[in-house]
Amino acid sequence: MDTYDYKNITDYLQHLYQCKPFARSGIEHPVTIYYPSEAQMRDVDSVLDLYPPTQEDKDYAAYDYSYLSNLQNSKPSLFNGRTFTLNFIRENPLKMRGALGHYFDMLATCASLENELRDAVAEGWMRAPSRAQYHRHVEPKDAILRGTRRSAAIGIATLTVFNDNGTYKAILARRSNKTAFDSGMYHVLPAMMFQPTTSDFSHPEHEWSIKHQVFREVLEEMFNMPEELDATEWDFFYQHPAMVYLKELMDSRQAHLYVTGITLNLLTLRPEVSTLLLIREPKWYARITAPDSDIPFMTADETVKDSVVVAPMMTDNEFLGHFPENLYLRMPAQATATMWLGIDLARKEIMRGF
Repeated sequence: MDTYDYKNITDYLQHLYQCKPFARSGIEHPVTIYYPSEAQMRDVDSVLDLYPPTQEDKDYAAYDYSYLSNLQNSKPSLFNGRTFTLNFIRENPLKMRGALGHYFDMLATCASLENELRDAVAEGWMRAPSRAQYHRHVEPKDAILRGTRRSAAIGIATLTVFNDNGTYKAILARRSNKTAFDSGMYHVLPAMMFQPTTSDFSHPEHEWSIKHQVFREVLEEMFNMPEELDATEWDFFYQHPAMVYLKELMDSRQAHLYVTGITLNLLTLRPEVSTLLLIREPKWYARITAPDSDIPFMTADETVKDSVVVAPMMTDNEFLGHFPENLYLRMPAQATATMWLGIDLARKEIMRGF
């Protein structure tokens, strides 16, 4: 997709959903942002409704069996895990209520909408029959605040910014072919599906937690902790040495986790919680990159090997100089928003000394 097609898609979706797209440096992106209050930003779980998620209604308005089948055939390692899905978003104060769904239903009802639109644009058409079918049942104005009649699996994306001997840097990496979609595209690290930890969702008070999920994915995507698909204990990873160290830094206020917004990707109609992990202690990066590290930095299979870029982020030009031109064309739209929301907050926090 080129800049012309990207703008056309954004304009089309902005008009359809009558919402304000996220914009940066004069470029509008096909996502809209729901912002937390300043008080909520340091309490990431404050944007989650306290009501525990229950099973979503599987009465889907549009279901693309063909797209799902093609993915299953081309990527046989895909797993139909349980997901937290969107019930509704309330804006003031910002709260999101969740439901329980499955990954394959998300692919067939949400990821398929983006795939259809990208294919149409590539062929020179702006038509989306599956999206039109969906909106015959759900008004566009309702779709951006409610997960009605689709499996709108919630994602979490975390921009990690760290102190490298006095220079603050942000981490991006490219997604591998192991991922169902967005393969080869740059993304923040870690990025994840928000999902129950235990196979039977036996501890909702602990598992329905953004902080808990980010901790787990930091270990999986940055320290290559094996993914546990049938965990019986919700806290099985909390004694991992990298987790113990990060927790020590957070307890001593040398690291912080913030929520920067709930991002709704208009291409997929899926929400994503945008977060920032800001690490002030320079020993963290020195330790994880040391040749004899006891907690070596090591990406998982979902990341292209040797694709990690750590770039100084205190100015836009310096940061973007480490990436190809028009980086946003090589990123999922929600990742672009998460990146800039995180960079802006990180700069603010660094300048005021956290």
